[in-house]
Amino acid sequence: MSRFVLAASLVSAIAVAACGANAAEPSPPPSASPVGPSAAPSLAPPPSDAPEPSVSPEPTSEPPDATPRPRVTPPPATPEPDMAEVPEDFTPAEQYLLDGVLRGAIDCEPAGGSDDLPREAIAGIECASDDSDVFRIGFYLFGNDDDMLDAYFFRMNAEGVAKDSGSCRDGEHESAYTPGEELVPARHGCFINDDGAANYRATLPGVHVYIGIYGTGDDMIALEDFAWLGNPDTPGNPTLWGSPS
Repeated sequence: MSRFVLAASLVSAIAVAACGANAAEPSPPPSASPVGPSAAPSLAPPPSDAPEPSVSPEPTSEPPDATPRPRVTPPPATPEPDMAEVPEDFTPAEQYLLDGVLRGAIDCEPAGGSDDLPREAIAGIECASDDSDVFRIGFYLFGNDDDMLDAYFFRMNAEGVAKDSGSCRDGEHESAYTPGEELVPARHGCFINDDGAANYRATLPGVHVYIGIYGTGDDMIALEDFAWLGNPDTPGNPTLWGSPS
């Protein structure tokens, strides 16, 4: 074989090999059109086998309570009580009158707001009664016998009852129930008021208490008998009230 033919054969072999290598290499894929900015590269360190250190939370202003707190429900609003239905407390003077009641009186209340409380009185109580002839009983305390008598005679005069006129068994009268000279402070009297109800009034000198009894009807004698029930003395005194010991 001539040199020329051998050289041509080598050149031809090298060309074939080059073409084969170019055919085996894949062509790069077409690049995708970008749709937005590319994500920033992650700066996180590569994972390691060592555990991450525990980070304690920042303390709060108030530590949590280990014991759960019970839920407190506020009580319902209480309506204002009707003052007319709330019993009042007795003052010492009113309690003194209450403690002196001997019989016949129940459900006593202070008489501070009553129109029947005399102006000179320092205290008063008014009570219901368990006697069918009695509607109400009033006990009024004064600072002295003179004030007590002024209140008593003021009411007698207002009702037109004359002083020392006689016994209640004879009508609307007034008199002393114990003997004595001049003005005897132990007195009693009776009358029918404008409503047609019998009234009996009596004074207890020394203790400065004035008693008023209002009847359920017009029987003045029944009220006097009620006031003197069980009197053991002669002449004695009304038995509804006595000084507390």
